[in-house]
Amino acid sequence: MRPRTLVLHLQPFQRKLKPRRNDGGLTSMPADGAKGRLGSQVLKILIVGAGVAGLAAARALEMRGMRADIVERRNAPPTAGKSVFLLGNATRALGELGLLEQVLRMSFPIKAQTILSSRGRVLNHTETETEWAGCGPCVAISRQSLVKMLQASLERTSIDFGVTVVHTTSRLGRRAVHFLDGRVEEYDIVIGADGVRSTIRAANFPQTAPRLIGFGAWRFVTDNYYGIDRWTAMLGAGRTLLAMPLPHSQLYLYADCAQDEFGDGSIATLKHLFANFAHPFDDIIADLDEDVDAHLAFLEDLPNQDYVGDRLVLIGDAAHASSPNMAQGAALAIEDGIVLARCLRNDQAIERALAKFSEMRRRRVEWVQKQGRMRDRLRKAPDFVRNFLFLNFGTRLYRRAYRSLLEPL
Repeated sequence: MRPRTLVLHLQPFQRKLKPRRNDGGLTSMPADGAKGRLGSQVLKILIVGAGVAGLAAARALEMRGMRADIVERRNAPPTAGKSVFLLGNATRALGELGLLEQVLRMSFPIKAQTILSSRGRVLNHTETETEWAGCGPCVAISRQSLVKMLQASLERTSIDFGVTVVHTTSRLGRRAVHFLDGRVEEYDIVIGADGVRSTIRAANFPQTAPRLIGFGAWRFVTDNYYGIDRWTAMLGAGRTLLAMPLPHSQLYLYADCAQDEFGDGSIATLKHLFANFAHPFDDIIADLDEDVDAHLAFLEDLPNQDYVGDRLVLIGDAAHASSPNMAQGAALAIEDGIVLARCLRNDQAIERALAKFSEMRRRRVEWVQKQGRMRDRLRKAPDFVRNFLFLNFGTRLYRRAYRSLLEPL
């Protein structure tokens, strides 16, 4: 197939890591001992999960003179999802971790977002660079690159892969952690950062579980032969295609449909559902091989509540998995780590510090989940209703959805 250009008529990991030096751009505070320190108390901290949330929390703790141990049940850091769209609040948070310059070198700048109908009509065009000015740049980065960068930034944090936590209990002012291999160790604080399928949440907050939100999704990376140079979405009847350029001439592609249409999630199903979408998505879908490495998932969220127990707290998707349409999963996870480290540094009482963290994060998480649900309902609306709203109020809706996230942490 001859490549065509999109024209819109618009202007291996180590099992256990040794301490490393970092070049993140900010100087970490001196370590207060072998572990962490809260006031005059040296803390033993465990983070369960070596994804974005856990690694960002470890980085934030190090920068405030604390350190943690991380355990991850997988044999390598989790990188499901293929790519991450980092809006301005996410890159601002990474800047607080001293990693913004690295992120910019490893990512593709997203200066605009364009929404099209399935027939190719432009419904809305937002100058992302302008909307997030004063907060942070918007970029696309592979999830593997983001995780690897966060991991490499850690100087004093140990990470053990292939280690599973079965459950954790409160014991005489500490937290007892029971591992699958039979070990039991005690910690001052346990941070659950083990994702939407969190074993820490299931064991300690059994009344909560992920809820299906009605969509099945494909995510994969392919070569960008199609001239796509910005975040570009195409909306059909209950179906969405999204393409986003990545470094090295790669293209991230996201597709979703109603859960009852998803079937076995095969590429043949994807091609059938999106066969009538306009250029350039028609070519992208037609060119997909049946054996493409796709990440498949039914989309889920979690009920919003305080996931804080006795010397226990959940962060990231373990606490607030949400619809991906707000592009806030990684952003909220990174912010969680920063705010948690601040609270632990500023308050000598662990229980009070964790309660303060939960209070500080509640409003932001509620807003993101509320906006996500509203945007999902809009995507399910009849074509003429959805298209009318995006044509006439698209930029206003965008600003309303993200305005509170422009506020500093």
